[in-house]
Amino acid sequence: MTLAELFPEKGRILFTGSGKEFVEQLGLEAIRNSVLSVMLGENLRTQTEPLSRGKLAIVSGALIAMFLRGHVEIDNFTDSLSEMALEQLAKRGKGRDKVAISVAQWVIGLTQKQIQNVLRSDLDQIKGYVEDFEGAINEAAERCREDFGDVSMTLGFIEDKEGQRVELDWRDIARLTTAIGSQTLALRGSHKSMLGKLFERLILGSMLTILGFERVNRDTNSKTEGVFWLSDSKGEKGERERDATLLVRPGQLVYFDIGFIGPGNSEISKDKLTRWGREAETADGKVEATTFIIVDRLPATGKTQKLADRIDAEIVQMSMGYWMRDLSGLLHDRFGVEHEIQDLENGAMAPYLKEKLSQIAIQDFLSDLSTEELEDEAEDEAEESQVEEE
Repeated sequence: MTLAELFPEKGRILFTGSGKEFVEQLGLEAIRNSVLSVMLGENLRTQTEPLSRGKLAIVSGALIAMFLRGHVEIDNFTDSLSEMALEQLAKRGKGRDKVAISVAQWVIGLTQKQIQNVLRSDLDQIKGYVEDFEGAINEAAERCREDFGDVSMTLGFIEDKEGQRVELDWRDIARLTTAIGSQTLALRGSHKSMLGKLFERLILGSMLTILGFERVNRDTNSKTEGVFWLSDSKGEKGERERDATLLVRPGQLVYFDIGFIGPGNSEISKDKLTRWGREAETADGKVEATTFIIVDRLPATGKTQKLADRIDAEIVQMSMGYWMRDLSGLLHDRFGVEHEIQDLENGAMAPYLKEKLSQIAIQDFLSDLSTEELEDEAEDEAEESQVEEE
């Protein structure tokens, strides 16, 4: 068996499943509560940190299950680990299996970033690295034995009436904890970016649904008012699409772009404002379009707001506790859109939004998007931002 085959299928969902499967695995109610908290002005990062820790814990559990199964089914599993990892990495060009590549890297103490930095992306150097790595593991295991005693850890599970038990010595424990440490390093940064992309869709989809608009498929939609669609990819020419487009009525479009951007990174807010003009091209010709930028918070300098005024765009700050009502008010001022949320008192906002969210299948906003696409999109945007800064 290969490492990829030993890795539990339910652990793979967090890498390769659909966005819908991903949120269901993390806990739909927890995700829904996080969306509600952001709608009430709380910091998204405060909400996603427990979710990140949850994913790390689940993947760590999957690695433990992989080690357990490996010891049950493969003789001298620990002695075979490095060779199995090398064989799996050697196949990385023959069909992209992100889980297989990641697991193989972790069991020899590497992340993709370390392959770039330590090995300079030269996989011919990896055998030498593995020899040094195994020497370090053996030395560390012996040191642990001397310092902490001859300890073993028991992993056990029951598949049927017969229990199976695996005991790990210091060397086994060192390999397992190294793999868990490597996956933590690997997933921390990418998961943070991926969760940001995931919540962009969850919040925009929930927000527009609560405000009375219907989500449609842009390619098959025939309705001319009160509908919106979420962007799922880049445009035909490679340009970045709007995060959401709202068709209020014929000739009236609203482009939404959302970013969880604090005051320390105002340049990204300015980039969002300069990305599009006020004219949009549709099948019926050119129409006036208004851009709504939704950010966490703006800096105190006022430069971004002046740029927004120049192109007649609107900026909504999620750090404001009642920003959903403010946004609805802006839609009223611009397009005459009436909604009951505009008249709600502050104290009624939380129960109102909670009730409305409970009626929305928020996971469906991600059903046609894979977690790999989310991560790739987040990485692409990070690279684009880096180029712009340089």
